[in-house]
Amino acid sequence: MTDHEDKARQADLYAYLLTKGDRWTRMLDAVCNVPGYPIGWNSSFHNSAGRRVLTRDIEEINASDEFEKIIVSSTRGIKLANERDFELFLASEYGEIFRKLRRVRRITRKGGLNMQQDLEGWIREAFLGGEQNGKTE
Repeated sequence: MTDHEDKARQADLYAYLLTKGDRWTRMLDAVCNVPGYPIGWNSSFHNSAGRRVLTRDIEEINASDEFEKIIVSSTRGIKLANERDFELFLASEYGEIFRKLRRVRRITRKGGLNMQQDLEGWIREAFLGGEQNGKTE
């Protein structure tokens, strides 16, 4: 798709959501009712090209100064945000970010222990292919 087609589809999505007002819209309905989205999927809508394009469009609309309002998404679908929706969306996004950061810090710590010796003399190997195995002499 060209940049022009992407912009036109994004404008159509935004206009579609404006007509919905303060109501949640299923992502599937948006893909089926807004022109320009790939239609059809084999396994599930969640893994479809249409859903991925829609998600990317929402990110681009939210990052753009061309569109005044903010689109939020949840398990209920997508919609243009009111203040409460926006606050809940931000809390959810920050929560997701901090949970991932906590997981990344834990795995970073675990990787940093590679080839470290514990109090019993065992060498910790965090990665496959280590040259030492087991207790040091």
